[in-house]
Amino acid sequence: MGILGLTIQRTNGIPIVTKTWTDKLSGFTQIDSMLTAGFMSAITSFADSFDQNIDFIQISPKKEPDSNGISVVLNYFSDVMMICFTEPYLFLDKVTMKLRWIYENLIQTKLDDLDAVCNVFTITPEEEMYIEDILFDKVARILIEERKEQIISVLEDLENHFAQEEIRGFSINSFDNSIIFTYHIDEQELENLLCNMGKGGYVKDWEVQYKPVWIEKNPVLVSYTNSAVKIQISDIIMKEKAADQEEGQLYFGVVPLYYYIITDTDCSIGPIMEKINTSLHPIFVDYKIDASKLDFELEI
Repeated sequence: MGILGLTIQRTNGIPIVTKTWTDKLSGFTQIDSMLTAGFMSAITSFADSFDQNIDFIQISPKKEPDSNGISVVLNYFSDVMMICFTEPYLFLDKVTMKLRWIYENLIQTKLDDLDAVCNVFTITPEEEMYIEDILFDKVARILIEERKEQIISVLEDLENHFAQEEIRGFSINSFDNSIIFTYHIDEQELENLLCNMGKGGYVKDWEVQYKPVWIEKNPVLVSYTNSAVKIQISDIIMKEKAADQEEGQLYFGVVPLYYYIITDTDCSIGPIMEKINTSLHPIFVDYKIDASKLDFELEI
């Protein structure tokens, strides 16, 4: 699932929109927006008292102490606060980028159009769909769905080529690490592995990171690479000029896909990752998204 829920409201407690996509947040929609505003104000003031920011917090259910819990990403944009609930394995700084995109493309526009007397606005069903499209990487999902058969064919060839290696699963994840596509591994199992892998982050094109992960005393090797496939989203995501790019930053107007592979711990991961990259890359070169499938205007 990745993204679990979102609430957007004014700092004075006026709600704008609240959406949840999981039973893990059952009851949250019943919380008074003033209570949420008070909570945000309190923890922000606490951090301000020693010149710090609150970027995210971690919560876990009382009845399930062994649960991976939920990460809560906290952001203020002017007098609007956005609280996004996610699985812990997401790259939370990249989730913030999605929230900023939603704010600057939708919320800020509505605020600019507000009448001085009427300081309240609503989100239409079409705009709610727009928000979901951004949070759930609709552009990337369309791109991968249209090439699903080709991707599976490449992975089948990979298994045959490395028949001596124990390849347990593969996934394609978005730039904030949301799982978009899986092969030979259950999404819930993969989520558990990613949560236990610990904090990951941005890697350069073709760079590989890996880590042994123990689940119930059975170790596996979780490896991922930046595919060098860049999906054009919108220049609103990163406003830095291309000339100012430094190592670790996203390119102007585009975001990457990540390839994950789950193998046995003694697997020779280098040749496998090289084969994945060189075999999948041609599938995504010069891609075109059918704009009619989108609920928003794509800037390409």
